[in-house]
Amino acid sequence: MKLKIAALLSAAALLGAAATLPASAGTLNWNFYQLAGSPAQPGTQLGTQQWFSQDGFSLLAQSYTSPGCSVSMSTCAWTAGSNDLYVKNGGSANEQGLGLAGDPSGDNEIYYPNGIYLDLSKAGGHASDVVIGSIQGSATNGETWAIYGSNGSGWTLLGHGMGGGTENFNSASLAGYSQLVISDPSSTPYINSNDVVLESITTVPEPGTLALFAAGLLGCVLFLRRRARQH
Repeated sequence: MKLKIAALLSAAALLGAAATLPASAGTLNWNFYQLAGSPAQPGTQLGTQQWFSQDGFSLLAQSYTSPGCSVSMSTCAWTAGSNDLYVKNGGSANEQGLGLAGDPSGDNEIYYPNGIYLDLSKAGGHASDVVIGSIQGSATNGETWAIYGSNGSGWTLLGHGMGGGTENFNSASLAGYSQLVISDPSSTPYINSNDVVLESITTVPEPGTLALFAAGLLGCVLFLRRRARQH
């Protein structure tokens, strides 16, 4: 009887873990241009917030703002903004992704003091990579980007940079946060504008989820081996 109960518990753990795992080899790539419509028409506005879904998981994107925030500050106070998310597709500098309507330059990209908030709590895991585009200029004289992380109480600067075309930010610091803000941290324009787009993020399962899956699988295997020996 104890053996059967253990097997049932192991099977339940296995099924529960399997239900939370992404279908694509444990990772999901959230390409916002593709998820907004395949392809979305340039100029599509999605409102101040939008849920994106794939493989049974969901990710919330929302307009946020933080007046007075800069990369000289390790923490900032981000709050919900009033600008619509904008599906950007066009231009010669990797400008395909999510921006914000109302950009003073007319580019409808992420511009100071605004950002795009991402809630990963239902996205199947934490972020491992964030790709930002339209970062024109050089590392000493160009458009800027910054990424902040939070777990519900305060925002911490995770990384920032300037210029370079496209930035694939894959710092291990991303693993510690369930909420992110991707922003333009500078009000100083570069060639009449200073704005960027959010192209994509990649999420991976939490280590605890993988451990639960492995424990359930091991339990089932041991039960089947014990049962085979008894027969």
